This record gives sequence, C-alpha cells and structure tokens, in this order.
Amino acid sequence: MFAPSLTELANKYGTDKGTEGPSDQWGAHNYTDVYEPYFEKLRFAPINLLEIGLGVHGENWPTRIAHGRNPQGGASLKTWYDYFPNAAIYGADINAAPHLDNDRIKTFVFDQGNAQQLQAFANSINNIQFDIIVEDGSHRPDHQQITLGFFFKMLKSGGLYIVEDLMDNGLGDDLEEAGLHACGDFKKTRTVLKEFQKTGKFGTPHALLDPDYLAKNIENLRFHVPHRVAVVEKVRWKRVKARIVGARTRLRWQPDSEKLCIIRKK
Repeated sequence: MFAPSLTELANKYGTDKGTEGPSDQWGAHNYTDVYEPYFEKLRFAPINLLEIGLGVHGENWPTRIAHGRNPQGGASLKTWYDYFPNAAIYGADINAAPHLDNDRIKTFVFDQGNAQQLQAFANSINNIQFDIIVEDGSHRPDHQQITLGFFFKMLKSGGLYIVEDLMDNGLGDDLEEAGLHACGDFKKTRTVLKEFQKTGKFGTPHALLDPDYLAKNIENLRFHVPHRVAVVEKVRWKRVKARIVGARTRLRWQPDSEKLCIIRKK
C-alpha cells in the first residue's frame, strides 16, 4: 500500500498548503504539489524542520484559517508530522500553541519581526541546524526579510528555506492589504529576491539581516505557483467572434505573481 502524498495529508488536515484548504470558504494554494519533489528524498530521514507561523488562535495576532477541518489551527504541523515520521518538528508563532506539542512536535512563541526574540529562541534550542525551514508567518515584507536573514544561518548546507505567500504588500505597491500584512518602508520580498536572482544583489530598500552572508551562501532560488489570467483579445471583432462561437477562455501566466520562493543553501 502506498503512503499518502503530501497533498493528500494537507487536505486531510485542512491546511491551505494543499489543494482544498480548511473549508469551501477558504481557498488553497497548491504548494504541496510543488514541495513533494523537493521533500520526498527526505521523507524517512531524521531531519529537523522548523515552521514559522502556525495559524492558531490567540490575543497577539488574529487568524481566520483555524476553522473547518482545521478548527484549532496548526494543520501544516500535523501534515509534516505524518509525512516525515522520523523528523523533529519545531513550530513557532506569535500566539502560543501548546495543544500541538507531542512526542516529535515542539512549539514556541516569538515575534518574527523582533531579532532579539529570534535570538532567544535560537538560544533555547541550542542553535540546532535545520534541514527545512518553512516561513508562513505574518506575510509582511519586513518580517519575511528579518526572518530569512536570521534563520538562514541556522539552515544546514544543502537545506531548504521556503518563503510562502509573497503578497504585493511592500514599498511601491498599492498596499490594498494595508494593516497587519503590509509595510510601506521596504520593497516586497519577491522583488528583493528577484533582483538578487538577476543581478546578485538584493533589491533595496530591504530589511534583510546580514545580506552579505545570504548572498555568499545561497546556492539557488526558485519561484513557483504564478497566477493565470484570462487573455483578452485587443481587436474588438475577435472578442465578438469568440463570444459568438463560444470559444473557451485562453489563459496566460501573469508575470511577477509567484507566491512561493524556495531557496537552497550552499
């Protein structure tokens, strides 16, 4: 009998990393189909995995994902627990989540935008090194960048650092998601990393801690899961003809719309 796929486990627990999400009212990202080729060779290895951002209820940050098949939050930690049966799994959130702790899962509390709290967490676990780090926290560009700059040093050689949910919520964007998920002082993380991918230098202004270390130790980075948008015919008679004949809508990939970046360390 075949072991369940990463996507099947994600859908079972209701994380939006899969293809179904916690309920019909919450869309899914289909990240797990992207992750599985990266993860499958590590599936039964004794790895260390850290996830930042657990989507749990608490006073410090509101969450809407904890409902449906994921009533108490932490669905992705449960997914990792089943998919990596020999892994030590660490979870961190700005809200406490002791209900998720078990024989292989340990949860911690810190503010990912506070470097002192990140260092206190690192000290508390004796600065262990991780094989996989999944950052799914506040989605603010400054928080994403502070976290990447700090935790990349705690990643093993050949390890994977994943930045999820690269929203358009930084300097130069329209900041439609103003508030908890937006920051107008720094460029969005996708722009900062794409500039590095093209030129070897990070886009500025950014909030990266120790960018020189990052630049020297990134082996490669890949962007995934772009949006598709409808192709609109520019010529009116072609649009009319398409409607008359009932032509199926053509789709194209939208540039710079990826919501996922996977970075491998040298």
